[in-house]
Amino acid sequence: MTLTSSQQSYTDLLIKYQPKPITNVEEYNTALNVVERMMSGELTEAETTIFDLLVVLIETYEAQHYPISEPTAAATLESLMYEFDVKPSTLAEVIGSVEQVKEIVNGHRKVNKSQAESLANFFNNLGSELSLTSKDFEK
Repeated sequence: MTLTSSQQSYTDLLIKYQPKPITNVEEYNTALNVVERMMSGELTEAETTIFDLLVVLIETYEAQHYPISEPTAAATLESLMYEFDVKPSTLAEVIGSVEQVKEIVNGHRKVNKSQAESLANFFNNLGSELSLTSKDFEK
């Protein structure tokens, strides 16, 4: 089989970057630096392939070492209240009482289905870019 210039270029890049599973922070930072440099310019087909491979390796390392858990209803509610400057007293009209709002935000009370639907509607009306559903508050 004869190598084309594109295949040769890819081979050269494999030799240059030697992509492999990332096993420590130093390798992780090195891979991040390479990807960041590659993002600043136009990439050939071979470079794009190496770039994609490095991104997969980085994402795999991050998933293992920096897992992101699903947000809780409390975290979602607290974040939205902060973002839209909504006071507990305002939400009391939506879900019951100020005490219930505080208990939910502090993680001491779960949001019931009716409250979840009301919260989703309330915040969707505040931000047209939002598409919240009751499931966002039933965690």
